[in-house]
Amino acid sequence: MSWTAIVPLKAAAERKTRLSEALDGDAKAALAEGMAYHVIATLADSSAIGSIRVLSPVSFDIPGTTWEPDLGKGLNAELDRVCAALAGERMVIVHADLPLLCAEDVSALLGAADGVGAAIATDRHGVGTNALALREAACVGFAFGPDSLAHHLARLPHAVVLQRNGLAIDIDTADDIAAAQGALPLGRW
Repeated sequence: MSWTAIVPLKAAAERKTRLSEALDGDAKAALAEGMAYHVIATLADSSAIGSIRVLSPVSFDIPGTTWEPDLGKGLNAELDRVCAALAGERMVIVHADLPLLCAEDVSALLGAADGVGAAIATDRHGVGTNALALREAACVGFAFGPDSLAHHLARLPHAVVLQRNGLAIDIDTADDIAAAQGALPLGRW
């Protein structure tokens, strides 16, 4: 049975607002778009992923994806709605700002969820959630946002927690960009 990947993606004007002091508008937009395409391409390369839905308020013409309209009720409510429609199916949520994501990260996350039912990929600080996989989609009351790892573990106490660079290093601030650059061999950023 294949997995359905959900990639939340804000409207262009709302992406990466915390980077406004570090990057101008065009650079910020290019970075956000490049990361989203990278995450989607990485998911598409996984033989375990059967479909990719981009959850967004605006449609995107990204080959190999399906647009899942964001109805404006907030990320967690929107994910609960999508999850309800996928009840019982394998589902993975992966945020679109993971520039180091690789196939091995996707395999590790899905493999862990297959083993115990749920897996959570934490951010590099060990407090946030950058990806979450459920072997059987169930509305757990998603809690993306501040301290989301603790909130998700309270709802999914059996979940495996992974911390891998490709899943942990998300880009929200200039410090995150430096962390991503530091995790790569010279010249790869």
